Amino acid sequence: MAIVDVEVMGVFLQALGNACVNLHLLAGEEAVEACSVEPMVWYPASRFAELFESVVGRFPTPDPVQERIGIEMMKLWYDPGPGRGIIKTAADFLRYQTGSLGYHSLTRGPAEQKGGFSLVELNEATGRATVRSTTPFDRTMERGVLLGGLRLTGDARFVRVDNDADRSVFHVEYH
Repeated sequence: MAIVDVEVMGVFLQALGNACVNLHLLAGEEAVEACSVEPMVWYPASRFAELFESVVGRFPTPDPVQERIGIEMMKLWYDPGPGRGIIKTAADFLRYQTGSLGYHSLTRGPAEQKGGFSLVELNEATGRATVRSTTPFDRTMERGVLLGGLRLTGDARFVRVDNDADRSVFHVEYH
């Protein structure tokens, strides 16, 4: 998917850089460069994609690394980021992340390039949800975002996110 005209907020880039540092995937000058952005400034989304690919491209089987990056990005968003003051439950996270206050607050550009991260269905009583992604970002990382985000508040002890049947449709179960 083309991301030529899509921009991401600097804090999104910082989250990626810091996640990679925390996971010991970046160090030294490479880490400094990855994290040296202004949090409230807009940057080309291609910068995010290039850093992500440069890190995960080092691994013959990158899926576990991509997922861990998403999980770590959510930990950073929650603490020391603003997340703790925004969400109180796993369901809160799903609504926030998939609403205009989540993904759309950190990205801008033409809708057909930017896409979205949307909540198709949420059943809080059964702890099940369906999320659809049309973003230009890696689906394995997004699975990690969901896994990590659903665990943040501690009310969900079991979390499963499956997008095997359709990479862009995440079936979520949490209890």
